Amino acid sequence: MSATKNRRSPKVGDSSLEMTKVHKNSEKQQNMENGKSVKDSKEGKETSKEQHNIVDSVEEVMEDIHCCIRIKNRMCFKVCVFLVVLTLDGADLISDWLLFRDVFVTTEGLVYGPPEDALTYALLAFSILGTFTFIFEVVNLWWEIFRENPWIDSDFASCITVWIEDVPQIIINVLIVLCREEAISYFQLVKASVLIVGVVIRIIVSLVRYCSRKNLEEANKKTPESRRHVAYRVFIMFGLMCILAGSVAVFMLTQFERHPDGNIQFNLPKTAFEGKFHEEKYFDNVSIFLNHPVFELNTGNSQVEFIRLISIYDIRNKADKTFKISYDASKTKFIIWESNAATLQPTECFTMNRGTKVLNIAPSCSRSFIGSINTEFTFNFHFIKPSIPKLIFGDITYNVKVNESGNCHDPATDIVTKPSKRKGTGTSRTPVIHYYRAHVSSASHVLVTRLYTYPADLTDITEVWKTGFASCESSGSLAPHRDTSLQTNCA
Repeated sequence: MSATKNRRSPKVGDSSLEMTKVHKNSEKQQNMENGKSVKDSKEGKETSKEQHNIVDSVEEVMEDIHCCIRIKNRMCFKVCVFLVVLTLDGADLISDWLLFRDVFVTTEGLVYGPPEDALTYALLAFSILGTFTFIFEVVNLWWEIFRENPWIDSDFASCITVWIEDVPQIIINVLIVLCREEAISYFQLVKASVLIVGVVIRIIVSLVRYCSRKNLEEANKKTPESRRHVAYRVFIMFGLMCILAGSVAVFMLTQFERHPDGNIQFNLPKTAFEGKFHEEKYFDNVSIFLNHPVFELNTGNSQVEFIRLISIYDIRNKADKTFKISYDASKTKFIIWESNAATLQPTECFTMNRGTKVLNIAPSCSRSFIGSINTEFTFNFHFIKPSIPKLIFGDITYNVKVNESGNCHDPATDIVTKPSKRKGTGTSRTPVIHYYRAHVSSASHVLVTRLYTYPADLTDITEVWKTGFASCESSGSLAPHRDTSLQTNCA
């Protein structure tokens, strides 16, 4: 039995070995099949991973902002998002209406006047349109954030707002600023900077929203609806970039100045809030000049002769100034009177030789210079102080009276503002009052031996008052405004 038992043992061992071998072969075959299955699965998923690689990469960045992930579905976060958008859009709407108010109330004065009517009406139209789009966008955003059921697609609403309201507004703003200048102050600098920061925030908020996993996965579906959303977002981002470029242009145009020689210089702020304008380039050697037939010596000459009344600086400093021009019956002796305190004092006397066409300024001047005065012109000038934005540099008004042999009355003819508008001939020719820049600085009302002549001695104010970065033609008045209600006496 022992032998028998010993003989059976090898058989049992062989059977066990065979079973183990079969089992191993089965496992090997199963592993090979599993490996093949895993390989096929990886190949099947490779395309899907390639499609989602952008989503995953963006999501990895977004997942780093753990606080946003935790609170994005909370009510406080939704309220904050709504308030941020409401604040930005509200500030934009308010700035649009404030700009329209500044443009609308602007009146014609020194250097500056209102912009072209087309710009004013366009600004009004887009401000009204922007108000309606603002209300609709805010209500639609409310329904989207808190009810998740907006009236219309939010991307479509934003696209309409950007291209119908924001882009036209910034284009009009740039066109206006091209021909305007700002009173440079630290407050003005901050205000222009805030405009850029607001646009940058809108761009960042839009990018974060468009780059979320949900929106990127929707875009990868490539359905008609997803393609439409992508088109909306492309237009929105392009519009925001245009607004940013326009905002930067407004900042540059208001803070930098181009000199006549072509150099561009940054305008350093001079005060905290009250800005200072560069008056020198507009008012140096600029005065009010008068042309009248009584002074005409060269009636057939193309040059127009003037006497200087008062400089812009003088009238701005004194607010009110009265001038009187007296002459005799032969129109050869003249006295110019100026107000000093409450009385008129003779300041300059000269004779005019109509044969030789030469002037001679008297070394001293008094009332006795003319024995019998025949005619007198009395000018009363009044300076209206600046009122930003209505009158940036203020304005000058005047009234005039004529005293002929004791008879005080208004001029028989109107006084025009350009030599080209003169009517009549000889002694009946229309007088002219105009702003000019003298080539030579002088306190005298006439030159040494002659009158001022245009264009030999004077530069037209239209050539001097080139405004803004684009050196636009001045929209201001070319001469003082006649105000018949201004009290003027012949005495």
